[in-house]
Amino acid sequence: MSTRNVCLIVALTAVCIVSNYALIGLPNVKVADLIVFVAGFCFGSMAGAATGALTWIVYGVLNPLGFSFPVWISTIVGEAIYGIVGGIIGMAHSGKLRAGSRVSACSLEMALWGFILTFIYDLITNVVFALTFGIPIIYALATGWLVPPWFGILHEGSNTILFSLAAIPLIRVIKNIKGGERHGCSAS
Repeated sequence: MSTRNVCLIVALTAVCIVSNYALIGLPNVKVADLIVFVAGFCFGSMAGAATGALTWIVYGVLNPLGFSFPVWISTIVGEAIYGIVGGIIGMAHSGKLRAGSRVSACSLEMALWGFILTFIYDLITNVVFALTFGIPIIYALATGWLVPPWFGILHEGSNTILFSLAAIPLIRVIKNIKGGERHGCSAS
């Protein structure tokens, strides 16, 4: 991996950490999830997973909302999944330059990935939270999705929108900085 790529991955990790602190007042609205996915898309699953894991290693330990070891581990694993899947999706688009592809189709695909990955992340962290604090799993899931303040729905909804609107432009920017590589999901 080139020095430029390592620097970009470190910068993306730093942006993830800073964005988590900056958005602390907006519960479950996280730009970091998108950035980790894009890191995976642009640099591969290992780099994406490392970006996600490092983000939560730092932010999780220095989390203003508190620290719980099992929940911390679940957030590290959950965030790494964004990067791993981002890498898989990036590989799937590699070499398939679709000069005529429409941004709207790609945006819809990214929105779907944002929703699915966030649902998985929330499921993992809610179950671990329930087990850690002796809360019935069904109650933890219900408070995440069905009972106000609907943190899971807010998380999944905001990520669906963020992935839809920002994934493709962010991928383009990172690819251009990386060296002008072309990617499959573009409107050239």
